[in-house]
Amino acid sequence: MEKRHGINTAFRLAAAFFVIKFVLDMLILCCEPLQKLFRTMFYSGILTDQKLSGIAIIISAVSLLIALLPKCILAFYNLGKKDMQKQRGLITIILTAVFSLLSSVFSYAASLIISITTSANEVALISSLSIPRTVTGLLSTAATIILYCCGAIELYNGAEKPTYPPYNGENINTEDTLS
Repeated sequence: MEKRHGINTAFRLAAAFFVIKFVLDMLILCCEPLQKLFRTMFYSGILTDQKLSGIAIIISAVSLLIALLPKCILAFYNLGKKDMQKQRGLITIILTAVFSLLSSVFSYAASLIISITTSANEVALISSLSIPRTVTGLLSTAATIILYCCGAIELYNGAEKPTYPPYNGENINTEDTLS
């Protein structure tokens, strides 16, 4: 069955949400005036002179990239397919769940590495930036839900791949191995 235009639009939207989240999070991590604004808004200016080190920014960026890139690639891969198949829908659902779990594991590992390699003030600064990053996390959550929904639509509406080779005129039962 051929994919409808709406499913391709949904995959594009999911990929766009992942890219927008990455860009916004990188702005939050790298732009010091923006960091000062968020600290003033949410924490009354605590740690006003603290800056993130390069290692904290790199670890956070790599963690963010590892969390978002696999799901973004999955969205672009499905966008490139013109037909709908049940097997691909099931694989999309399973991979989305696996990639979501892996992104949680990598985020936890990155927070441990940052706490070991940086000072307590930098850890506090990264924690203070977690509130605006949760807002951008809504984009990632929405994109993940879109991937689940598109996978479910493809699973439900997709054409099945034939399990056996096509019928060539002879009535051969490939499952009957006893005769």
